[in-house]
Amino acid sequence: MTISPINWSEEFSVGIKSIDNQHKKLVAIIKTLHDAIADGEASEILGKIFDELLDYSRHHFSYEEELFKWYGYPDAEHHKKEHVELANHLARLRRKMEEGDNFMGEVLLLKFLQDWLLNHIMKSDKQYAPFLIEKGAK
Repeated sequence: MTISPINWSEEFSVGIKSIDNQHKKLVAIIKTLHDAIADGEASEILGKIFDELLDYSRHHFSYEEELFKWYGYPDAEHHKKEHVELANHLARLRRKMEEGDNFMGEVLLLKFLQDWLLNHIMKSDKQYAPFLIEKGAK
């Protein structure tokens, strides 16, 4: 199974530059995994990519949650719950990898990460963006 890389597209933009820049970084991390798989080098760098993805997604989620708090986003708790679930799922996958559990092939992992990111941006993040923009987020 071959999976095309995701590349940043303006259709992913939520209209808030700081968040779009963070989303671009997440896309770049996942693209690094894609490229490593394509080059046959994924097993050597998978742990590093996972760590970077976990760290940066936590940073990104915290940033969004601060904006929710600052601007009084009414659905913040629901969105935060999604963040917790996604972060916990990534952490579980990372632990399984460390334990040597071949929980899924690298290609399926890549597909999961791409789907997760795009669904989160296109559905969840695009729901809060109009509210934050109306309140002055840029």
